[in-house]
Amino acid sequence: MIAGLLLASGASRRFGSNKLLAPVDGRAIIRWSAEPLASAVDATYVVVPGHSPEVRTALDGLAVRWVENPDAESGMASSIRAGVTMLAPDAEAVVITLGDQPLIDASVIRRVVARWRETSGATRAITTAYTDGRGHPTLFGSAVFPALRTLEGDRGARELLDLLGDQVAVVEADGLRPIDVDTPEALRLVAGQLAARR
Repeated sequence: MIAGLLLASGASRRFGSNKLLAPVDGRAIIRWSAEPLASAVDATYVVVPGHSPEVRTALDGLAVRWVENPDAESGMASSIRAGVTMLAPDAEAVVITLGDQPLIDASVIRRVVARWRETSGATRAITTAYTDGRGHPTLFGSAVFPALRTLEGDRGARELLDLLGDQVAVVEADGLRPIDVDTPEALRLVAGQLAARR
């Protein structure tokens, strides 16, 4: 079983309100971010700070499992820890994506999952390389789960990937990394790109 972990417990300080609820083309940012992940994995876990009823409403009808992160203020690592701790015992790997990246491509997530299934046992993790650097989705095999449960700070799992070295496979993706909607300006860029796709 390959799980998906959507990190959605950020503070949205630069945005000015909860960016995950900001609407684009009739859907909340988090909905745009969650649907590609859910379509590519066997079970989707969404990490939120506390109860978060508005975020739950935004994903209404989507088959997700909720994980509450009481330590969300301490940074991204706490969300990864909380999510990995709640994974089903039969999870062989987890694909991590971000709740504020609505342009993430489901086909890229599926390619990462396919790469894992092809190379299972030969790699510990798989990351995605865009033309401007590495980004999400990132997959970790279950052998790395204990290390993920000990992460600290706001850097996510970047240092862990560095430590794994040649045990990390890379999936090449066309174009730039998906935009993080951290500011209203970034939201306008996302809206423009979605309009161009249509």
